[in-house]
Amino acid sequence: MKVIWGLVLFSVVSFAEEPTDVFGFQKFFETKPGSVSWTSEHWANGHARTFADWSDDPDDPLQWSDSRGVDGEGYKVDGEGVMQMLGVGPRFHINGQREWAPQKQFFLNTEYTAYFMRNETVGKNYGGMVVGVRSGALGHGSSGGNNCDANTYYARFRNDGRWDFEKEWKHPASYYRSGSGIGKQDPLWGGEPLPLNKWIGMKYIVYNKDESTVRLELYIDSTSNATPPGKWELVGSAEDSGKDWSGAEAGAAKIDGCKDYNGLENAFDAILKGGGVIIMRTDEDHPFYKFVSVREIDPSLPIKADSTIAIRPASRHAAKSVHEKLNIKFFDLLGRRASKR
Repeated sequence: MKVIWGLVLFSVVSFAEEPTDVFGFQKFFETKPGSVSWTSEHWANGHARTFADWSDDPDDPLQWSDSRGVDGEGYKVDGEGVMQMLGVGPRFHINGQREWAPQKQFFLNTEYTAYFMRNETVGKNYGGMVVGVRSGALGHGSSGGNNCDANTYYARFRNDGRWDFEKEWKHPASYYRSGSGIGKQDPLWGGEPLPLNKWIGMKYIVYNKDESTVRLELYIDSTSNATPPGKWELVGSAEDSGKDWSGAEAGAAKIDGCKDYNGLENAFDAILKGGGVIIMRTDEDHPFYKFVSVREIDPSLPIKADSTIAIRPASRHAAKSVHEKLNIKFFDLLGRRASKR
């Protein structure tokens, strides 16, 4: 009997990750396999609602919306995709570690994307579009909490028209930097305050560059009016290797009283792990948010932007990111085509 062996060919198909998020906005890094992302898709479920501080958004399918603040006003969702912060000092936590949540996620290497609108000229200068990553759940003056749990890197598009990164180890002491260096806050709008009634996009990426260094990258979309995929420009970047950027008031070196809690004494230490929580906050104003997404990323896998995306070069004082090296278009803050610098 003649036996004829058939040749079976196996083809392995590699599926690349979609380059845009659920809202159609450009991703910069691939999502970490096995991680759980949070988005504000449930704000557009047709159910208008208000949930007060120290309660949850009943429609958040992940049950990660941990609403906190300094009063009881809370947050208003219009059911069409927009959330407004209310009260004197809203603190909206995205906490993927709550014990009753159906799925959990510790956010370490993170890509945060959101659009923000300021609707009034009130508010503290340091308020505005403010997000913090690597925070603990019980820091920042939380009731029953521990201020040594505040370990956070903030990015701020401030009401006074400046931008910065702010590092906090123990609440309320912190210190800041921008493209000009430590203790500097650079103008973002040519000396003018944060604009009113304009959708402004922020993309904030924080990841461990190596075992001792944290890298922060801050991008803005000031020209698309929240139109996918956005026109992203690099505002600035910074690196913290525990040498020159303290997370305590005015550069103080010590974190008094925190050694027994987290083993740390030196506020210059980089926040290499933190608490895994995202914080959106402001003070004494009531802005709007939409198209919010938070993803745990693989920083070794950048997603190349297409020709519609714009990313501006970083400060000459900071190391270049993979995205700064890509051959793509550049725009200024008014949306005009600009030459590469």
